[in-house]
Amino acid sequence: MKKVLCAVLVVVMMLSLVACGKTLKGTYEAEINAIVMKYTSTYEFSGSNVEITKKTTILGNVNTVTFEGKYEIAENDDGSMEITITLESEDDEIKSGTYTFEEGEDYIKIAGIQYNKKG
Repeated sequence: MKKVLCAVLVVVMMLSLVACGKTLKGTYEAEINAIVMKYTSTYEFSGSNVEITKKTTILGNVNTVTFEGKYEIAENDDGSMEITITLESEDDEIKSGTYTFEEGEDYIKIAGIQYNKKG
């Protein structure tokens, strides 16, 4: 009985450590100036899910593409943060990968680009 109780406690402690990962909630937006175009990128975070919307306007035509996936934020040994985004689909600008991450009061920075909190 003692061994079973000990094993259960170890499992509970491990699960509680896994559940302590940093998460974001809310919507963040930035205007991105890419080499051939300018677009608005919006990140909407909920739990471990992220939805990224890219809105491009070319010659008056508005094109909106949405990408869905998961994200995880981790702290490096030196105290810096990284965000790993895994998307179900991607394009030339919006890609899965691991990027530098910073969080401020009303903004986040992903790969050095500042996204301001909406609402």
